[in-house]
Amino acid sequence: MSNSTSVKGPRVLVVEDDADTADFLSRYARLLTCVVRTATSGRHAIKEAQEFLPQIVLLDIGLPDMDGWDLARQLRQRLQPRPLVLIAITGFGSEDDRIRSLEAGIDYHLNKPDFREDLIRLLLRLVGRA
Repeated sequence: MSNSTSVKGPRVLVVEDDADTADFLSRYARLLTCVVRTATSGRHAIKEAQEFLPQIVLLDIGLPDMDGWDLARQLRQRLQPRPLVLIAITGFGSEDDRIRSLEAGIDYHLNKPDFREDLIRLLLRLVGRA
């Protein structure tokens, strides 16, 4: 997906295999002046991240080729020492799932389908508009 080079906001990588959810996340981030790329699998996300160097990653846990926890660990390892905020947006909402997210280096764990208001507040804060 092409990005506008005139936009100076944070770089956001959306990792989501559901097209509607990916579209919502991408559109909202762009409204906040973020530069956005998307990936539909873990392997695709790693490739995009190494090229794009995102500052924020919105990631699903239930991806087709690897879980988001493994992806988070790989992103942290491959992109260090760059600052990176990882936000899980997932249907995995148990306390154990939240603990796994923390252990994998995920900064925020938001649950589908009720993530939108929390995500909006969080992104507003992260891009300095709250």
